[in-house]
Amino acid sequence: MPRNAILRQIMSALARPFCRRYFTGMKSLSLAIVLLAVSSLRAGDDGFVPIFNGRDLTGWINVNCAPDTWTVRDGVIACTGQPTGALRTPRQYENFIFEVEWRHLKPAGNAGIFVWASPEAAPGVPFLRSIEVQVLDHGYGNTANYTTHGDIFPIHGSKMVPLGRSKGDRAFPGEDRSKPAPEWNHYRIEANNGTIRLSVNGKEVTAGEKCMWRKGYLGLESEGSPTEWRNLRLKELPSTGATAEESAPEAAARR
Repeated sequence: MPRNAILRQIMSALARPFCRRYFTGMKSLSLAIVLLAVSSLRAGDDGFVPIFNGRDLTGWINVNCAPDTWTVRDGVIACTGQPTGALRTPRQYENFIFEVEWRHLKPAGNAGIFVWASPEAAPGVPFLRSIEVQVLDHGYGNTANYTTHGDIFPIHGSKMVPLGRSKGDRAFPGEDRSKPAPEWNHYRIEANNGTIRLSVNGKEVTAGEKCMWRKGYLGLESEGSPTEWRNLRLKELPSTGATAEESAPEAAARR
């Protein structure tokens, strides 16, 4: 709940007849309570904003998927995985930290997170042009070409230079930290000035730089497997002046 709303509830409670009688002659105590609440809220305000309200998909846009591909149940975003497509934000982001928890409901599931993405699918494919952060279950297996622990790679016209262990333009995690289906995993993605860093379950493992684009939409991927997503929150960071050439095109107005 926003800080101002909580403060209004506190002040409203203190103004009720019972509270007025109870705190008669104790104004200093009531003031101390309010000041303590304000201090507590300020200390916990880390700049993150929820981007999923826990009730419905208000503020999200379905790209290429069926009407029932993405739904909300029990406070989480649920995806059937069919057909391939995305659920994206209605606006672009340049520099930010995005945190999310996800899980596959079946072994060998495949999904992803689209960063600095196009508003619509890239030509000839159902995927958004973007830097993709892989969301792959352990049952998929690990090979010389990909892992199940948090790869990052550019797709369908995007560009990125991997940092650390890699193959081609695909960055591999330096440590295996993800958990298998149906356990929950936590991703923290820091995207800043064309550099992207991924922390898996509390530790940074993968990174890339010189990304193009470095401003665009943020999306969740549907790719064949049922997944769930929760606790989506985002903190915007100061702009570093991404130009039009460094940014995804704006979405056309929807009727």
